[in-house]
Amino acid sequence: MKRISVVTLLMLIGLSFGAHAQDKKAPATGPTFVSASAVLPKVYTKEELEKLGKLELRNIYIECFVIASEIMPYLSLHTKPGATLKEMGIPETKENMDHLQNAVKSKKAYIDAVKKTLDDVIPYSDTKNIIWGILFFQDMITRAQEGGE
Repeated sequence: MKRISVVTLLMLIGLSFGAHAQDKKAPATGPTFVSASAVLPKVYTKEELEKLGKLELRNIYIECFVIASEIMPYLSLHTKPGATLKEMGIPETKENMDHLQNAVKSKKAYIDAVKKTLDDVIPYSDTKNIIWGILFFQDMITRAQEGGE
């Protein structure tokens, strides 16, 4: 009986530490115009891109497009992805929340439509143009996210 109590106690302590660690890692949540995931996972060099196949380049190009579409319209408010309305200085009024919901819904529909089109048409693009587009997007995104500092 004592053994079960000790094991149970140790499991509860372990779970509480695990839950506490997760709380520290969790990003601030709240209403936002720009998804917290709108961050370049890697910035490629031209040489790295030239070694990749067209399918890989297409995926990177589309990823860059999505990130740029997320952050560019809201540069005047905040340059960091995931910034909440409060961090942007926008009151959470009903009207502002309606604007946010409409913007997020419309942005998703737009991005989904463009992604579908790009999936179909990028294979016809010249590889050099895809690489140039990726480098352009990366530069634009990097500058945008550094601009507010």
